[in-house]
Amino acid sequence: MSPKAAARTMRIIGWISIITAILFAWGSVSDPTGGNNLFLTYAASGGQGIAGIATQEAKLTLAIAGGLFGGLMGYYVFISAPGIEQGNDLIRRGTIYAFLIWFVIDSSASFGTGNPSNVILNVAILLLYLGPVMLVRRDSAE
Repeated sequence: MSPKAAARTMRIIGWISIITAILFAWGSVSDPTGGNNLFLTYAASGGQGIAGIATQEAKLTLAIAGGLFGGLMGYYVFISAPGIEQGNDLIRRGTIYAFLIWFVIDSSASFGTGNPSNVILNVAILLLYLGPVMLVRRDSAE
């Protein structure tokens, strides 16, 4: 994949993810699309969907998670994608490390809380975000 195509793919994935993050965070107040209910039904072991986050603490956690996800996606769109397009190996490595750190922490906590199905979802997410980063054609001079 050319650096330009990889960056374009990353921007598309990133912008869709920013919108998703806004809806995810907004799910702490309302779930107009039903997306959070669907996500929570499959990612969490309780099977209650959005009803499982009835406490203020759970809603706050969902809002914070949506904000952090949106921030990570901002990094992906505005730092990672241009860096990949320019062939910046430091940004490429930093992007890989950032997503691997997320994966290990999120998956470990998911497994530890009895939600192994979220680990499977995390593998798919990791492949989605790192796919263009890993498949980009790099100069042999590096």
